[in-house]
Amino acid sequence: MQIENRKLKIEKTRKFALPLLTGCFFFSILFSPAFPDAKTPPFKNMHFPRLIETTELASFVNHPSVRIIDMRSSLSDYLRGHLPNAVYLPAGTLQIPRSGIPAQGPDRIFLEKLIGDYLSISNPMWVILYSEKSNPNATSFAWVLDHLGHKKVGVLNGGWEKWAMEDLPVTQDYPSLSPQKFFGKVMPENLAGKKWVQDHLSTKGVVMVDARSPKQFRGEEGETIRRGHIPGAKNLFWETTLEGDEVRTLKKRENLEKLFAESGITKDKEIVVYCRTGREASHLYFTLKYVLAFPAVRLYRGSWVEWSADRNMPVHISVNP
Repeated sequence: MQIENRKLKIEKTRKFALPLLTGCFFFSILFSPAFPDAKTPPFKNMHFPRLIETTELASFVNHPSVRIIDMRSSLSDYLRGHLPNAVYLPAGTLQIPRSGIPAQGPDRIFLEKLIGDYLSISNPMWVILYSEKSNPNATSFAWVLDHLGHKKVGVLNGGWEKWAMEDLPVTQDYPSLSPQKFFGKVMPENLAGKKWVQDHLSTKGVVMVDARSPKQFRGEEGETIRRGHIPGAKNLFWETTLEGDEVRTLKKRENLEKLFAESGITKDKEIVVYCRTGREASHLYFTLKYVLAFPAVRLYRGSWVEWSADRNMPVHISVNP
């Protein structure tokens, strides 16, 4: 297959032109074994979710124990080109209505079928997630897997843009997948429900963190029934944890620690993160728990969409907590 010019050029709209999408045979030889051994673990020190770098993943895109999930916002982007063996999963698949409230979390049975039957993931496999601009699509599924007790999870630092900018292998081919068996064990310690949040609003040592933009936090913007934030919550916009423009990666550990500490978010507290639907908050959850090793972090999955719809729940409209 003829190899076209793969050099990427950044358009004025800050979108990347696609490199060569076929002819990945050369790159398969260069970056991975011709016949990967399923018995040989592809990653070391990966017994809990963590960031994974592009150079680390490049050697294992064809490993039979690795499932790569493309969670970019646009199906068209996936069709134009994606990482080898990546299967596409829209982030909206993880949001369903519950009692009429939109964008809530599916139950374990739904997720087990999605993960095993449709994504072809079994319990022993490593799952690598990526999105565009390092948005929270990838971390939203990382949280789901973590909640189900699956620890072999990696989130690609820099996402699609970093992979493409480094001229790593890209294809238009779909992976050939067959259903697998996946069994989840719900881990309640990383989830906060509405009642749990309500019961802990005044609990010393519990810190609520709102991952939305400052304008949404202050009640100046928002499409929900009520605007504002949960009383006592601190605002730390999820995007402030990233650096870079065209390629957005997580800030250095010391800078992240300083960022959270300045907001009163410290390791001696139990942290509860929320946003509008739980998606953006999953980015803070992943950063706090698996990058900075905070011992106690929960995600309020229903988040503002659920909280604001219940008029019995208190709302604060102010720049302050």
